[in-house]
Amino acid sequence: MDGHEREDVVDYQNRVFLLAMAQFEAWMAKHKGPELKKIMPEIQEGQHQLIIQYHDECCFQVNDEAQSLWLREGEQPLRKKGRGRLIHISDFINEEDGRLVLLDDNGQIIRDARKIIYPGSNGDPWWDTKQLLEQLQSTIGIFETAHPDCQALFIFDQSSAHASLPPDALKAFEMNKSDGRKQHKQCNTIIPHSNPDPRF
Repeated sequence: MDGHEREDVVDYQNRVFLLAMAQFEAWMAKHKGPELKKIMPEIQEGQHQLIIQYHDECCFQVNDEAQSLWLREGEQPLRKKGRGRLIHISDFINEEDGRLVLLDDNGQIIRDARKIIYPGSNGDPWWDTKQLLEQLQSTIGIFETAHPDCQALFIFDQSSAHASLPPDALKAFEMNKSDGRKQHKQCNTIIPHSNPDPRF
């Protein structure tokens, strides 16, 4: 249903994604044994330890709860009629920190990459690319402060929202075929010779 088993998706995973991840692992710390002993990578001059930041989103309802529970004889649960307000959480996790946060000397969270909104009628706007990019800007700042000598590798799932383009992106469907009418302002796009299309 979500496309994970589509032929093109499986082909991309096997031929591109997994091979790239195998190369990145050379720059990542590993945790081995029952004690999860940390083994640092052998970093060459000019390279940095790589820490993967996995992004994911979840939606919850205020009245989400278990559908089965233990009760004494004659008791019954008092349940709300509706599922309650929607809660949307967008966050980043990694092997070093768990959730990506910035702590003070006392171990208290002073900056948090997590973003929580309450979308719906009379609530926050629905989650979109603009909000994700704003969260990402803040997240990069938190990562650079928490891990100044490391490099982040951000991994996003294949959500359709993550394939969105900014409003000024150069898009064929936004271009007029002839002069006149309202023109959509688009940014210039330059493909340098050092970044050719890998298909050619």
